[in-house]
Amino acid sequence: MNQSVLAMANYNRWVNEHIYDLCSDLTAEDYRLDRKVFFGSIHNTLNHILLVDVLWLARLQGLEANSIHSLDQILYDDFDELRSEHADHDRTVIDFTDALDDDALRKKVKYCRMDGRPGESTMHEVLWTMFNHQTHHRGQVHAMLSQSGIKNSDLPGLDVVDFLRCWDHPVNKYYVGAPCQTDDLPAPTAKEIWGGSSVGRA
Repeated sequence: MNQSVLAMANYNRWVNEHIYDLCSDLTAEDYRLDRKVFFGSIHNTLNHILLVDVLWLARLQGLEANSIHSLDQILYDDFDELRSEHADHDRTVIDFTDALDDDALRKKVKYCRMDGRPGESTMHEVLWTMFNHQTHHRGQVHAMLSQSGIKNSDLPGLDVVDFLRCWDHPVNKYYVGAPCQTDDLPAPTAKEIWGGSSVGRA
């Protein structure tokens, strides 16, 4: 059970790096354009993903996320700062999940929802809720990137199977839980591992 949540924590970091790489090539206008999704723009949606990650991790740690007041709150208005803080938090999530054993994942966590309702779930349930939420809104970002003019052929394969191929690949010395690891090497891209675009590999 720990291996699955650890893999998803690493997948989250990997896929976010790809998303931010793509966003860094956009004009400020494209990046901040209101595209009529839940949170409007790519920037607002990335902020929301990080905000909810921070919120759920605080609950898992028994902490209060007092700085969070609403789900559409902008934590970081500057792109580079948002990217840096998001990457740091992704690493924190990896370190947190890496320290959990199966008994810890079965532990019940009590928390308060944003609307004041009490909640109680196992750590495992909370983590999967968080990972699923990330995927839901990253899908919106992916669609907005397509709307911004990025060709489908330029979008990397972001399926979990693409990541797992990278995670198990001999060149990979990047992820916690992989056979070899170091923080000095960049993450291999899906294109590097597959040898070409993996778009449409359903």
